[in-house]
Amino acid sequence: MPRYCFVSRVAPEHLAAYRERHAAVWPEMLRALRDAGWRHYSLFLSDDGLLVGQFEAQDREAAQAAMAATEVNARWQAEMARLFVGDGSPDEEFVYLPEVFNLEEQLAAADESGV
Repeated sequence: MPRYCFVSRVAPEHLAAYRERHAAVWPEMLRALRDAGWRHYSLFLSDDGLLVGQFEAQDREAAQAAMAATEVNARWQAEMARLFVGDGSPDEEFVYLPEVFNLEEQLAAADESGV
């Protein structure tokens, strides 16, 4: 399944609030993510506000569109928007990063080639 990684930025003055909100995400939001096809979704937050997210999905655009179509996502994004640097819906401002290394894939390739 394809893996995706994105970055965003939480306002430094809102780090505690961001961590608190994500310690107990609404069950309805969790189910919506699952039903939209998000798998193995994790977020990492540095002390300067750098947010790194990673997840798997068969189709990133379809998974994002499915979430965008839910009422719970609209409510969640409205609540989270004040915590981020920038304007707009946080989930629309993710910057996606291309994967440049994957251990398992390279090990499999090396094993197949006998290296």
